[in-house]
Amino acid sequence: MVAPTTHTQDDPFWRSVLSGSKPTKRWMRQAFRLISPGAGHRCHLCWAPFEGLAAPLMRKIGRGPWRRNPRFCDECERAFREHRGGAEVELAVLYADVRGSSQMAAKMRPTEFAALMQRFFITATKVLIGNNAVIDKMVGDEVIGIFMVGMAGPNYKRDAVQAGLDLLRAVGHGDGREPWLPIGVGVHSGIAFVGSIGDDSNYEFAALGETM
Repeated sequence: MVAPTTHTQDDPFWRSVLSGSKPTKRWMRQAFRLISPGAGHRCHLCWAPFEGLAAPLMRKIGRGPWRRNPRFCDECERAFREHRGGAEVELAVLYADVRGSSQMAAKMRPTEFAALMQRFFITATKVLIGNNAVIDKMVGDEVIGIFMVGMAGPNYKRDAVQAGLDLLRAVGHGDGREPWLPIGVGVHSGIAFVGSIGDDSNYEFAALGETM
């Protein structure tokens, strides 16, 4: 009996993406630069413009910003999804969770607690993406963001620390008053396996390993 392919080998495509060497064909990058030369916000891989006159066309052809990291377009995300595998890379990871959430939930109506958590997730997403993170997970009372050279640039560790500080401030810590939500934040770095995990019907962009 032949064992199924796991697609978890260190893959050249993923290594080039995660290390920031931009594997997209050169002609595509040149074409996108020509049709919108003044656009500042572009896909980090294919250079599809996210602003300017060409931006509506990019959205129509599936090259609008990817919701988990708007440094990339939806079409490049599709390449991530279809290219099973990954690579071991160094990254920084940020964990943020609500302190005492179980006790909070016990004292609030479910809809009130859900609204509070929704506010937290929206705030955390804005802060993390603003600091060049990829949102890894939002589960329970926790948000996880990952930072890598290929997606955040060479200062990805500094970005992770800054995101933690910004998130604490965003919920009211450090301004001399009670925060509207008590949270804890932790930042760590190390080697992890990052890539596309799963099968055609259920794929996930994920980071795995002891560092996580």
